Amino acid sequence: MVILLAQKFTRFYNKLENHHHHHYDHHEGEEPLKAFRSEVSKLIDELASDLKPGSKILSLIWIKKCLGIIPLINKAFAKLSFEIDYPMSKWETDSIEEYLSFTLCLLELFNSISSSLSHLEQARLSLIHALKVLENSSSLATRNLKAIKPSCFNPKFGEELCRKSDKARVFNGKEWIFNEALKELKSFGYWVCGVFLSSLCSDVKPYMEIKKKACGFDGSLVLKLDSIITEGLMNKTIMLKEVKDVNDDVDYLVVASDETKHDAAKELERKLNKFVKLCDVVKEEVDGLFSKVMILRTELIDQLRVQR
Repeated sequence: MVILLAQKFTRFYNKLENHHHHHYDHHEGEEPLKAFRSEVSKLIDELASDLKPGSKILSLIWIKKCLGIIPLINKAFAKLSFEIDYPMSKWETDSIEEYLSFTLCLLELFNSISSSLSHLEQARLSLIHALKVLENSSSLATRNLKAIKPSCFNPKFGEELCRKSDKARVFNGKEWIFNEALKELKSFGYWVCGVFLSSLCSDVKPYMEIKKKACGFDGSLVLKLDSIITEGLMNKTIMLKEVKDVNDDVDYLVVASDETKHDAAKELERKLNKFVKLCDVVKEEVDGLFSKVMILRTELIDQLRVQR
């Protein structure tokens, strides 16, 4: 799909005035690439400092921080492209194909995350309803109080969108610099989405599947985060702290005595409200990222069409 789409754009690109090969020693771009990697490394180190090795419980606040890194890396990527004089209008066909493939897969991942967040929304509404019923009927409410269940992950996710091309690619000059930076952009994007989906599903499978589709993280700067996360995957589970807190309170409320039930319900309501606010903020972040990726893809496609 993606490859065919890129091939369709090739005939547009072949008409570009700048579409000709000229000598460019990629060593000329080593300094901008080094600066790009340094900036990405600092962002990753900051995330790693907040993550305990072997931890299997992640907070939405930390996940939001991870998502917030994506635009920063995109900005550094754009800066690198500018510094080596390799804007969209000069991208080679293979660069176009790589970028379109990655961003299409990223959009699919964002959709999966949004779907999982919607699942949490339904669970939240059920709990709020149960708490309202509790005010009138303790026994009925107790039967309706259900812990938040993790969402499901389709193991065949993105088989078409994320399929690797069998086409051998050899990058040179500016295209080599571009693709070295794109590797870091891709690795971080896949890593964040994998971690988030696994925590939403309380299962390591999403992370491991996405990592496999990304061909692993060896050689990328995100390997440091991957190493910390995988230490905590031995138990085959990974979860959101906020979901665990709500579920712990649900379990307590179900068995609470009549004397403590009112206070337990109030505490559950408080944590539920906090959880709701965080989910709304994170969902807004994901929606914003989806829109930004769509804008960049549209800009690239429009650029190609204008140059016909």
